[in-house]
Amino acid sequence: MRLLISILSFLISINIYAQIENAFILEDSDGFVIADNQTLEFDSIEYLDASFNFFVRNLTDEQIFLRAELTSISGTDGAGMEFCFGECYYGVDLFTHYPLGGYVSIQPGETQISSGDHFFNQDPGDGTSPVEYSFRFFMVDQNGDEVVSIPELQTDYRVNYLYSSNLGLNELDSLNINFRFNGHELNIISMENMFMSIYNIHGKKILDKNILIGDNLIDFSSLANEILILNFETKENIKFSKKILFP
Repeated sequence: MRLLISILSFLISINIYAQIENAFILEDSDGFVIADNQTLEFDSIEYLDASFNFFVRNLTDEQIFLRAELTSISGTDGAGMEFCFGECYYGVDLFTHYPLGGYVSIQPGETQISSGDHFFNQDPGDGTSPVEYSFRFFMVDQNGDEVVSIPELQTDYRVNYLYSSNLGLNELDSLNINFRFNGHELNIISMENMFMSIYNIHGKKILDKNILIGDNLIDFSSLANEILILNFETKENIKFSKKILFP
């Protein structure tokens, strides 16, 4: 009897975990979803090349309130980051909640009203090490305090910003990879071993896979006509992403 109860509890916990949904997602100016914890990569500190506009879409059926914070930085002190979320700030500090003294409200199914929200790094760093920022967006109540106890709903979302003057060259080297569609299969042809994560446009992870040199066949028969985000990472920790529409 005790064993049966343990099995039932385990199955219930799996079912609850599987039903966890995002309360909100981040999108770029074209409406493509920025996957949770995705890294945005730049090889410039010049406007417009280094500026990235974003929109936060409310996926719930109720109005939500959001703030954001810088959770980690490297290669910079944060003074060179222009961050706009409801309000614009020229320089950001670790674990400070933005907007200061307030929040951004978003109606059900909509994005925020402030259309100019963006990241824009202007710090060149030391010329060797990359400049990196990690931001976390999170739900708050009308007092501006974080909401952390909503069952089956993910109430925060992370995005990383990376600048490196060598990124352009590294990215070209890393993109020595080809994609071929064959019916319901995607063939990823790679010249090096790397790790890949695949997300759908709602930010839900679909698959983790080790990509090996040569052909890598993936069955996507259940994902016809969907936009997928493929995040790659090489053994040298070079990261890049591809968005594809699976036919």
